[in-house]
Amino acid sequence: MTMKKIILSLLVLASLSSAAQELQKFYSDAMAAYRAKDYPKFYDNIKEANKLHPYHQGILYQLGTAAALTNHPKEAFENLKRAILIDASFKLEGVADFNSIKDTKEFKGLLTMQKEWQTPVIRSDAAFTIKDRSLHTEGIEYDPEHKTFFLGSIHKRKIIKVFPDGTTTDFCPSAFKGMASIFGIKADVKRNVLWACASPMEEMENYDSTARSAVFKFELNTGKLIDKYDVPLTMKGSVFGDLIMNKDGQVFVSDGKFNTIVTVNPKTNKLEPFYSSPDFWNLQGMAFSPDEKFLFIADYVKGVFRLNMKSKELIEVTSTVSVSLKGIDGLYFYNNSLVAIQNGVNPLRSTQYFLNKDLSQVTKFEIIDRSHPNFNEPTLGVIDGSTLYYIANSQWGGYDKNHNIKPDDQLQDIVILKAPLH
Repeated sequence: MTMKKIILSLLVLASLSSAAQELQKFYSDAMAAYRAKDYPKFYDNIKEANKLHPYHQGILYQLGTAAALTNHPKEAFENLKRAILIDASFKLEGVADFNSIKDTKEFKGLLTMQKEWQTPVIRSDAAFTIKDRSLHTEGIEYDPEHKTFFLGSIHKRKIIKVFPDGTTTDFCPSAFKGMASIFGIKADVKRNVLWACASPMEEMENYDSTARSAVFKFELNTGKLIDKYDVPLTMKGSVFGDLIMNKDGQVFVSDGKFNTIVTVNPKTNKLEPFYSSPDFWNLQGMAFSPDEKFLFIADYVKGVFRLNMKSKELIEVTSTVSVSLKGIDGLYFYNNSLVAIQNGVNPLRSTQYFLNKDLSQVTKFEIIDRSHPNFNEPTLGVIDGSTLYYIANSQWGGYDKNHNIKPDDQLQDIVILKAPLH
């Protein structure tokens, strides 16, 4: 089970409580009815489950199946399409449950679409590799002035610096000042600052369940710690997703446990809540529009939101094309588009989503990579000029059931991919 799925499982159990139990009951009753060939009951119960969780691909697939079995063809096509756009591995062809619709042009179109989404697309090349297989990197940043990369380690609780010749050195030592697993990193070259956000994970060395998430502020050129900002006690147990910075040097961090964006308040010099919404399910990557009027926020379960930074108006970004905006980890803005690294979909992919003029809707898209041979849960990236660099294989699955990291021969060299953007 990947880290994102673990977070999602905890989120559902913790935040929905009785609703989660109700969801489980509807789903269990639906599948029991399916096995008993009581298809009307199957349809009624899975429809109720879908009302409680309208974003889950498994429920969407079962609702499409139930609709096909109960003479609701339009509903069947709609839900099967949504399911396939999230997970193209669902079985369609040769399934007896779809006999009533298999000869329609709509179903044949679904099969064609499924095959297209299953087809690999490879546009990236390896930029460089890291031989330390147990590093387990999540975040990456680039300093264009010194032409160096920074990588954050989940397991070893540190940041490393990668020089142009490929050699590496520790930017800060492991568990420095209580530093936990590193997620987002951002370099402020103008102010000679490197920011990093960290959260305690069971996969880190010397795991401490009492540790708190924190934001660290370093001197970029020396690695000297300038300040450390602990998450408020009211948000103990938070799990940071990513960190971004505006033009004034103020940082914002997404938290996937409390679904809150926090910021280092420049007036109080403390880490404080900035924005939250009941519409959020699991926050991950973020990206500013060029004028910083909007903040785009990836919700791992639902898709992408757009927040007006001044009015705090929140809308969900829609799409006129057949895509799923679910499962986005890293999110970046480039040339009127959102660049997304999606590890919560199948096949895994990175995608460039082009937006309309008012930045509220996806109007077309281009796959950067899909089913890349180096993929093993790609995570975060960084854009330099017109080139995207991103971590191809974070290897969240590189641990045993007790969260101990596996031997090197069961892990991989860390691969950083690079791809041109349009």
